[in-house]
Amino acid sequence: MLSSTPATTSTALPYPAGLVRTLLRAPLLLYRMGLGDALNAIHILVLVTRGRTSGLPRFTPIEYRRHGSKIYLVSGWGTRPNWLQNLLANPLATVQLGSHAQAARAQLVTDPAESLRALYLFRRTAPGRYDTVLSYVIDESVSSKTLPNLSSQFTIVRLDLTSELPLLPGVPRDLTWLPPLLLAGLVTLLVLPRRRKG
Repeated sequence: MLSSTPATTSTALPYPAGLVRTLLRAPLLLYRMGLGDALNAIHILVLVTRGRTSGLPRFTPIEYRRHGSKIYLVSGWGTRPNWLQNLLANPLATVQLGSHAQAARAQLVTDPAESLRALYLFRRTAPGRYDTVLSYVIDESVSSKTLPNLSSQFTIVRLDLTSELPLLPGVPRDLTWLPPLLLAGLVTLLVLPRRRKG
């Protein structure tokens, strides 16, 4: 079990459903097509947790930031997401970083200083964009000036990478045939109209 809970679990963001949920899960499809390394380059990993009820592996694509052997995740919906509930029940997980799967142990971040460091890792690449997103998460204005006082309001998970073998499987690469097929279809669509004109 994760050792403690964050100070707040409220959020201004509506919980994803329907099309939004499908779009948020789309990176999983790309991982299955063998394009995980491209997604890892833009800080999208797949977190594999054990379903708290089923015991089956559950795959969740999520944005992350890494600091050494620590990976940080920010939950936009407090402790509500299934991936976080699964980690609360069993903190052992597998982290799929591109084509590499590694074992990890999850821990909720409760230290405000560590929370602030993790949030600054996210803000570093695009402060304006992340300030807007983070403002929606806690329904307060976020900036470099206000963030130190607000950092404890975010639900942040630290994944400590371990050298152990992963207990859960990585993402199956069962759709690697799809990109070549799509490329062949695109080439066909581009070539056929030219042949008809000739």
